Formats: sequence, structure tokens, C-alpha cells
Amino acid sequence: MFAGLFHRVVLSSGSVLSPWASVHDPNDLRLKVAEQIGCSTENDEDIADCLRGVPLRELMAVELPEIRFVPRIGPGLPVDQNNPDPGLDMERVSDTFIKVPLILGVSTTESNLDFNANDIQYGFEEDHRNRILRTFIRNAYVYHLNEIFSAVRNEYTDWDKPILHPIIIRDSTMEALSDGHTVAPLMRIAYYHARRGAKTYFYHFSHQTRDNGLLQDQGVAEAVLTFFTNFAKTGNPNEPHKIESVDYGTPKEKTRYRGLTWEQYETGTQQYLAIAMKPKMKSHYRGHKMAVWLNLIPQLHRPGDDDVSMRHHHFRERGDHFYAGPVRDEWYTPLPLVGTTKPSASSTTACSTSTGDDTITEDITPILDDSEDDAELLQRLASRHYYSTTTALAITVGVGCILLVLNMLIFAGIYYQRDRDKKRAAMNCTPNGQESLPMTTRSSMKAPESPRPAQEPPPSYTTLARSPSIQEHQQIAQSQSTDLDEQPKNEQKSGHGTSNAIHKDPIPPKPPTRTTSSLSTSSGTNTIKKRVQIQEISV
Repeated sequence: MFAGLFHRVVLSSGSVLSPWASVHDPNDLRLKVAEQIGCSTENDEDIADCLRGVPLRELMAVELPEIRFVPRIGPGLPVDQNNPDPGLDMERVSDTFIKVPLILGVSTTESNLDFNANDIQYGFEEDHRNRILRTFIRNAYVYHLNEIFSAVRNEYTDWDKPILHPIIIRDSTMEALSDGHTVAPLMRIAYYHARRGAKTYFYHFSHQTRDNGLLQDQGVAEAVLTFFTNFAKTGNPNEPHKIESVDYGTPKEKTRYRGLTWEQYETGTQQYLAIAMKPKMKSHYRGHKMAVWLNLIPQLHRPGDDDVSMRHHHFRERGDHFYAGPVRDEWYTPLPLVGTTKPSASSTTACSTSTGDDTITEDITPILDDSEDDAELLQRLASRHYYSTTTALAITVGVGCILLVLNMLIFAGIYYQRDRDKKRAAMNCTPNGQESLPMTTRSSMKAPESPRPAQEPPPSYTTLARSPSIQEHQQIAQSQSTDLDEQPKNEQKSGHGTSNAIHKDPIPPKPPTRTTSSLSTSSGTNTIKKRVQIQEISV
């Protein structure tokens, strides 16, 4: 119908894949409208002809259930029953999708309208954050709600801070909702469009207006207008007008865009333009968080085996105080993932939630005929597989931790033994490279020694005789004559001192003085003295 009419497309802050852009189950909406107006719905009859005859006042008076984060009324996606993924159908239906150049963009916060003024100004605590996330996940997904909720909460919690300020919790919650219902669906379309080689451009608008920042705001506005007008003319935001040729008012504003080129978005590089005070090209917008929404959560959002009951996928928390707004009815029959028109057999166990002064209460009509006890029994039986899996996982983690501790202890013991052996080997080594005996065995191998004297004797000397010469014979004769004259005098002196010497201990003679040379000649005794040194070698 509209083939050939669109030559350029710009998607800003939303796409058809967002949960707020279309009705998840149009057939259920048709049944509720037909019931209030009185149109027939037998054999899946179309009620369009019946609605044309209804006055406008009656149509405006139709009460539709309000579900937070999901529109009351909206278009439904015509998705193939065999492949319930509108993103893949969008890519494979025709070549028009890849022939048209596309610009996609988001802002820093896409969920401002999901909060009231009080929450934005003062923030909120973790309990309220959990209620908001639980409400969004129940209304946007069908399978494994507990696992999806845990993944989102863990990803958007700052675990480095032990105490979180309400403003920090508010910012992380707004970021989670922005990524979940706007950014991630838009990134899917960018990926589908770029992997076929089409011209795709992505931008992130993060500029914030400041006080007295009129010139900066004017520069950003001129740059955005230049990019978009170039794209509308040629399909390339960089041509024909260069971004440097724009009059930004001041030379400083012009230098910020000098050499800036908006590169195409590709599946490998994922480059995008960051529009801010200092615009530049970046890559992988919120890469880790986008991986959670585009890879992890789609793997969790699966029905599982045929024998798994739908109660296994429901939230364990039941009650109005666990949610922050009206929620969708719980499904009790498996459903296609996205966009099917299969009739649902859903319960109407709804929640009444007060927002401001308005209180919304839905009728409660039981679907199951069993009693409450039987329902609880069925729920426990359906959840048995879930809890058994959790127990097995806990046992596996516990055994792994025990084995890890044992390995650490064994490694410490081996390291200590090696260190002790190295020290012992170092003590037993001698400088000559010979291995000595241990210290404990040295005392036992020593022979008993005799007690050593208190004072070691002086080194002994040997006097070598020489043959006297003629002059020496004469000197000897003279000395003998003088000795004979002095002998009577010495005897008299010694006689007086004998009485005193008898009572005193003899004084040991002094050892002879060592000479510097091995041979020395004495003038008094005419003898040559040779020093003999005796060393005691201990073995």
C-alpha cells in the first residue's frame, strides 16, 4: 500500500518492537470490546461491521483494562505463526527494508514519563525499585519471570556501594526501563538493518541545557539540523553540506565539529554519534547492558519443555503490595512469544493499585474450579522441578568450594616442604663443594679429647751451633774470665734473697720474641736462631 513512498526513515526514541508500541494479544482486546458493546464473537467473527453501527458515545464509554507499560489499545503485529519474531519478519518480508537508509537514535533517559514528579525529585528505595521492575517484567514477558527479574536487578545494581542513595536507585531504575522498553528494541532493528549491508546511522543525544548556555545550545541545534537535512536530501548525513561549513556563531563552537564525520553503524564496529557539548564518534552503546537485553533475556524467555507447567513461570510473590501498578493477567496456557493472535485462557486475578488519588480495581472472577488448597498443591508440584534444580546447583557449588580449599591446602603444604628442603640443603653445603655431616652427628663422631691446659705453651725454637772463628775464641775467653769475677758477687746477693724466694711461686719465663726473619744472628751468644712454628690442625 505504501510501497515506494518512503525514501528515508528516522526512528527516534522508539520502534514497533517496543512493548508500549503494540498490543500483545489483540484477540483478547477484541473479545472484551465485543462483550461490552454486544457484538457477536462466535467462530472468531470480525466485529468491524458491528463497530461501524455503534454510536461514538458508546465507543468512548468502553472500559478497557489499564496495564502499566502496555497500551490499552493499539495495533497488533501480523506475525507468522511458524516464526513469531516480528524483527525477523521485518527483515525477510521484502527488500524494501534494506533499500531505505535509516537513522536511529535515543536520548540518555527514555523513561521520564514512567515516574511522577515526587519520584524524580527525591528518588526512592530498593523496595519500590523492585516493585517497578517486577511490574514491567510481568507485563512485558510471559516465561521465566523470576529469572528475568533477577538478571535485570543484578545488572542495574551498583554492588560496589554498600549503601545506595535514593537518587542513585532512581537513576539506575530509569536506565533499566529505558533500556528495556526503548533502547534494546531499537538496537535490534539497527542490527537487522545493518547486517544486510543497508545504510544505517545511530546516534545518542546526551546534550543537557545549562544556565547561560544559549550559544552552546545553538551550536548543537545547528549541527543536528545539518545532519538531518543532508540525510533527507542524499541519504548520507555528511553530504552535501559539510558540518564544518555551518555558521555556529562563534569560532569556538565551530572548532568542536571540525573533522567530524558520522560513520555508518555496522554489526562489527557498532559506531554511533554522541551528540553533546563535544560531539564525537563512539562504539558499542551500553554494550554490556544491551547484551543482557538482547542475548541473555531472550534465552530466558522460552517456555521450556512440554511437561513444564505455566505456574513455574509465574512470580512467586503474590499480592498487590509486590507491584507498582496494574498488571496483566497470569497465563495458564503456553503462548507464542510475540505478536500471535491465539486466544488466551487467562485468569483475571488482577491487582488494585493506587497511583496518586486514583484507585483502579478490577473484577475478580475465578477461572479454576479447584479450591485454594488444590491450587497451592498444583503450584508446589509445578515448582518442584525449579526447586530441585536450585538444590542441585547449590550442592554443586558447595562441593566445588570444598575442592578448591583442599587444593589450596595441598599447594601450601608442597610449597612449605620445598622451602624447608632448600634451607636444609643450603646449611649442609661447604665452600669447597664437599658435603659435610649434619650438626647432630658431629658431636657423636668426635673422639674423646684430653683436657687441654689452661695456657698454651709458647712456640719452641731450635738453636743451631756454628763453628767459632779465631776472633770468637778470644771473645769467649774474655767473657769466661769476667764471669768468674762476677760469680762471688752474685752468690752473695742470691743468699739474701733465698728466704723470700722460697715462699713465692716461680715465675714462668717469658717466651722468646719472634723475629721477622727465619734466621737471625745474636751478638751476645754468637748463635743462629731458627723459628719453628707449630700449628694445631683440628680434624
